[in-house]
Amino acid sequence: MVAVAVVVAGAWVGVAGAGPLVTVRKSSGPLVATIVLGTHHPKVGSKWPLRVTATLSGKPAHATSLYLFMLGPAVVATQHPYGKNPYRFTGHYMDTFVWPADSLGQDLTLRVVISAGGHTVDLDWAVTPVS
Repeated sequence: MVAVAVVVAGAWVGVAGAGPLVTVRKSSGPLVATIVLGTHHPKVGSKWPLRVTATLSGKPAHATSLYLFMLGPAVVATQHPYGKNPYRFTGHYMDTFVWPADSLGQDLTLRVVISAGGHTVDLDWAVTPVS
């Protein structure tokens, strides 16, 4: 089993050469959540930005967020944005990860769990950190 301890820094950073940004969108009832990411192959030790947005009935949601790091179906780590449990936000937030050396070459899934108004959305993104 791999131990994943991703450093979460807390700033939206443009990554040179990261390619086009991709949006993943999912809904549960009136809750619509999105994440915006740049690659499935983040570089170990480099900043990797993430933007999260949540709306409830079309308005910025008063929501909570957490991160699950998965190897297959197993959760190998849980982290909270900015180290706050629960992390509360309204409408959107930006964050930055730094993938550790132990994650190199591991086929992982980042699951961003957003909850608001009694609804929960799981946004999954496959990652394989590279050197």
